[in-house]
Amino acid sequence: MHPTRKSTLVLLVAGVILFVLSASGQPDTYWASGPELIGTIGWFGFMVCALLLIVSGLYALVSSIRHRGQPSPQ
Repeated sequence: MHPTRKSTLVLLVAGVILFVLSASGQPDTYWASGPELIGTIGWFGFMVCALLLIVSGLYALVSSIRHRGQPSPQ
């Protein structure tokens, strides 16, 4: 598996886990009695993962456009 695909998959899984953790301590959620600090860390971690996924996607897009006319090194 290509390293970029691996890191994108790791970011996606981490983003989902952090999004689920972000419900901790928030009213009207399934984990309302959980610690609010975990919810805050989960939310900001999710936002960082989302930003990194956007940057990774843009990098992959630009990289594929730049290498479109070049022959494969294989």
